[in-house]
Amino acid sequence: MKNKFALSFILTVLCQHFLVAQLPYTQKLYPVSIEKDIPYGTATTSAGGTENLELDLYKPVGDDNCRRPLLVMAHGGGFIGGTKDNYDVVQICEEMAARGYVTASIHYRLGMNPTSYYEPYAFCNDWLNPIGISKCIYMADSMEMPRALYRASQDMKGAIRFLKGRHSLDSTDVGNVFVGGSSAGAITALNTAFMDLPSEKLPFTTALADAPVPDSDVASCVPAPANRSRPDLGGTEGDQNLNSHDSSVKGVADFMGGLFDLGLLAGPDTPAIYLYHRTDDLVVPSNTERLFLLYPYCLNPINLCQPLSVRPMIHGSASIKAKLESMGSAAPPFFNDILTGYGPADGDDCLDDPPGHSIDNIPLRCVNLSGFFAPIIAANGNSPSVNCVSGTDFTQNKKRLKVYPNPVQGGVLHIACGNCPSDQATFRLLDVTGRTVAETVGNHLDSSWELPGIPDGVYFLQVFSKDLNEVRRVVF
Repeated sequence: MKNKFALSFILTVLCQHFLVAQLPYTQKLYPVSIEKDIPYGTATTSAGGTENLELDLYKPVGDDNCRRPLLVMAHGGGFIGGTKDNYDVVQICEEMAARGYVTASIHYRLGMNPTSYYEPYAFCNDWLNPIGISKCIYMADSMEMPRALYRASQDMKGAIRFLKGRHSLDSTDVGNVFVGGSSAGAITALNTAFMDLPSEKLPFTTALADAPVPDSDVASCVPAPANRSRPDLGGTEGDQNLNSHDSSVKGVADFMGGLFDLGLLAGPDTPAIYLYHRTDDLVVPSNTERLFLLYPYCLNPINLCQPLSVRPMIHGSASIKAKLESMGSAAPPFFNDILTGYGPADGDDCLDDPPGHSIDNIPLRCVNLSGFFAPIIAANGNSPSVNCVSGTDFTQNKKRLKVYPNPVQGGVLHIACGNCPSDQATFRLLDVTGRTVAETVGNHLDSSWELPGIPDGVYFLQVFSKDLNEVRRVVF
């Protein structure tokens, strides 16, 4: 009887695995192209300056799908470091794009006001620090981390609206948008997804007294103009790319992240959550603890580093999982990919690099992530086999349209399409934000379009008619 039950269970698991493997967006089928350094906004930094924000876009090649799901990722780095080129975020973007997603790795505002008292312990120098966190992590007070997170979340929301606004250029599905991140980026993604009401504005993001004068040892942590004022940071949505699209998402990919407030998980239309963490993580704890457990566990007891006294409490992925389980049927769908059986501090953790704070086997994690998101995408009406049936839908992979010369010369754009339909077509030139720069209507697709006065830069030509909708990148 036990053997029959075991066999039945194994067959059930194998069938479920087979069915998920057959769902769209779960198998690596496509090569990937990358568009680097696409500007998506400008914003005011913690030090009072202005920062240009950019993202990198990863796309599948040859998928012939006009409604690809979109995944927007944010890198880690303790809100003071890291870039959109961080290896773990890049690998996740490439893995998911190969499955048919369009993925974006975003740059967002970094920086916090540093402490007014810092003692440079000999063994706390950057070159000895096992997780690469510099002295700049010694923030002025416990209010700095929520403010840094809030700025990052505003930027991510702006990036989502930006990418939704140019969905026709990228062949993305605005009804199937997801966010994710690693470490600080995962904290950002979680708050981006769940901080969706004005009433959920984080504490300490209103106007505060000026930050203290930083200690001379950490003064270099503050970029020019080194303004110490702490103004109101505005609404939860920020003020970037306030177009006709919202910043809502269908799911979150949480790699080693957490929430400062578990109350954000309540409410209608809560996104689905994928949870990855190691239980020996000494940077972002998997349970409810203070950030940077590395300091009390590994460095402070033997006086290797100055105590980090203003570390805020955070609810890591394991605490989020427990909260979701306690919600019963009111909880959103979630996938548990938390690796148990570790410390913290079970012997070798302090020697890890970083201590328990890494994504184990990224390809496997992406198998689990794509398998979890695939049924959600299908339930939201996305099926590659029928996405592009309508003649008015966009597909960039027919590649019937030719544009020359490129770069454009003399302000004249020549368009050729010998096997295109002969009915009337609309020609639309868009900038990288999706804004229409020029538009005209023609009776055939072998023509010249005079465009005097177009500023130098990258643009997109969209040509559409009853039976055609194609986009080409052009340079002026």
